[in-house]
Amino acid sequence: MPDYTVLTIALLACLVVNSTSYDKYTIEFYPGNRNNVTMNTEPFMKINDSYYYFGMHAVNWYVAYEKCRVLKSELVTFETAEEFEAIVNYLTVRGEKRDFWTSGNDLGFEGLFNWFTTGQGITISKWAPRQPDNYQGKENCMHMGYVWPDSTEYQLNDRPCTDYFIPYICEAPAQETISLVVWK
Repeated sequence: MPDYTVLTIALLACLVVNSTSYDKYTIEFYPGNRNNVTMNTEPFMKINDSYYYFGMHAVNWYVAYEKCRVLKSELVTFETAEEFEAIVNYLTVRGEKRDFWTSGNDLGFEGLFNWFTTGQGITISKWAPRQPDNYQGKENCMHMGYVWPDSTEYQLNDRPCTDYFIPYICEAPAQETISLVVWK
């Protein structure tokens, strides 16, 4: 179901405009939650400045993608090493060592991994040793996990998209403040 919040505000603004011959309103958009308005963010949890959902059911990459879309979110995209480390710290504090799907894949061009949600190349250097390796020519989707039996930290690795079943991490879109000022 689409989010009608912005549409509703725009329609209200149009009603104000059509009732006068001069500007009686202004709409401004700001990144983040400028006034720290309390919002229900469930099922997402805040880690640093972003909101994440940890889907704990084991599914393939495509199902993980769909489950995030149902929540109006995307599979996690690590835009910085700091974001990756924040998620790793969150999982480590909880004693979690499971693998999790990310939005990374090379479905567009073999060997060129991009973040599915942004189309941007993967710039963080958190790949496990000798990865990605496209083992048996089947590994096109990226997960984070303890890749090798002797791994001591979360790293990135490629796995088959359809026949590898693990939990996933969804990332909510960035919050935005919409300010509508109207003359009375």
